[in-house]
Amino acid sequence: MIGRKLVVVLAMVLSLPMKAGTPVDFGLKGGFELTEMNFNASDLREANRAGFYLGPVVKFTLPVVGLTIDASLLYSQRDLKVEGEKILQKSLLLGGDLRYGVGVGDALGIFVNAGPQLSLNVGDDVFYWRDEAMNNHQYALQNTMISFNLGLGVSFLSHFEAGIYYNIPAGKTADFTWDKIGEDLKDTSWNRAKSKTNAWHVAVAYYF
Repeated sequence: MIGRKLVVVLAMVLSLPMKAGTPVDFGLKGGFELTEMNFNASDLREANRAGFYLGPVVKFTLPVVGLTIDASLLYSQRDLKVEGEKILQKSLLLGGDLRYGVGVGDALGIFVNAGPQLSLNVGDDVFYWRDEAMNNHQYALQNTMISFNLGLGVSFLSHFEAGIYYNIPAGKTADFTWDKIGEDLKDTSWNRAKSKTNAWHVAVAYYF
C-alpha cells in the first residue's frame, strides 16, 4: 500500500514540470554501490558488499533558478553475505530526486540532491541453507522497500554528471531466521533477527 502511494506521488510530482513546458533531458545512469548490513542481533556482523545498477534517467529543469527534478528506473544487482552464504539480490529502483545546483563557469556545476526511492524485488526473495552444525537458515528479503537518497555531485560539459549519495532504508531489508537442532534431533531452538542494508552509491550519468 505504501509503495503504491509513493508511485502515485512520484507520478504527480513528475507531471508538474511537463505540464509547465519545462525543458526535459533524457539520459543513461549507472554506477556502483557499497552496502553495509546491520542486524538487530549483536552476534551477527558481516563485511561490506558490492553491487551495480544501470538504467534510464530523465531530468526536468524547473522555472526556479538552480532547481531540477530527476527520475530514474534502474536495474540493481547486489551481493549480500549472511553467515558465510552468498545472496544475490536483484531489484528495480524507481527514484525521484529534487536537486539544487549552482554553476561554476560555463562548463561546470555542483549540486545537492535528496528524494525517495521505491525498490521492487525481481529476483529470488527467500534463501535457504544448512550448515554442518545442523543449523537451518532462512533469509527473506522484502519484496517492496522504500528508502531515501541524500547526495552531492558535479555536472560538466553540459552532458555529463558524477555524484555520490547515501541510501537509507525506511525499514528493515530482510528477516533472518535460523534454528539449532539438538544432538537428539528433537530439541530445536529458534532465533530471529532483522537486517537493514544501507548503501553508498557512486553514479555517473550521460544526458543526450
